Amino acid sequence: MIFSRAARPTGAVLGAVAIMATAGHAATARSPLPDAAVLERARAAVVAVLPDWPEGRANAEEPEGSAVAIGDGSMLLTADHVLGAARSVRLRFPDGRVVAAEIAFRDAPTDLALLRAPVELAPLEFGAEPPLGAPVCALGNAFGLGISLSCGVVSATARGGVGFNAVEDFIQTDAAVNPGASGGALVDGEGRLVGVLSAIFTKSGDGDIGVNFAVSAALARRVVEAAAVSESPRRSLGARLRPTRPGPQKGGLEVVSLEAGGAAQRAGLLPGDVILSIDGVPAVKLAGFRGRLERRDARGVLAVRRAESELQVELGKPD
Repeated sequence: MIFSRAARPTGAVLGAVAIMATAGHAATARSPLPDAAVLERARAAVVAVLPDWPEGRANAEEPEGSAVAIGDGSMLLTADHVLGAARSVRLRFPDGRVVAAEIAFRDAPTDLALLRAPVELAPLEFGAEPPLGAPVCALGNAFGLGISLSCGVVSATARGGVGFNAVEDFIQTDAAVNPGASGGALVDGEGRLVGVLSAIFTKSGDGDIGVNFAVSAALARRVVEAAAVSESPRRSLGARLRPTRPGPQKGGLEVVSLEAGGAAQRAGLLPGDVILSIDGVPAVKLAGFRGRLERRDARGVLAVRRAESELQVELGKPD
């Protein structure tokens, strides 16, 4: 579990700057939890991950991780940082079996990786993005104790630019997430996969304080689709962007230059334009904008400020 920007790639602290609103905890108490049978099925799709690191390069802070079965049940999603320097990996099941798995695909910018193993787990289906306040449950190998469950609510969606990854599209939840749960599943009330557990905000030396992040199912699905055809999931706007300076106008990403024939130029963007949002989500940080761009395969509707006017620009519109 990434929980620092400061010293360690996993198991560290991302600054003491996030405080969970008490309203989130009140909502947890009121929100109905998924049916027990649904949760049992979801838990059966999550396994412990044991990376095999080269000598001297073990991650003492988070020696184990988690993975969730998707597709035909032999493919598993996990967090890329769980693997670290590992060249091979094993999966541990609740009955004590340990099975070798292949590292099939890694994508550090989104902190996602795919494993393939000779198993036939009952996979989870990808779900739609849950609304704010919706009940969700986190399933993962917390502290290496085995797959455990914690439940809460969706605290926020479309979190990007948090500072963990180059490409971010997180669902934030107050469901407790701790080291070892990285790569585990965030599921909705129907037991569908809505996020892959990735990171937490905390203080040095503290455990979970209720500000936890899962890579959205939409972004995870895009990475899986790219892996299936052996291509990069990167989707370029074809423009160099920079954040605007704080001021009385809406913040955004200024178009500094355009690539000839790129998506931005084809859509009619001009140098000096300021992208305010993509599909209604504010575009104030590059990592968050990249996440929204990639999950839509370089499509979407941009709100753009040009001089004193605002206009809408459609990316990926057929010629």
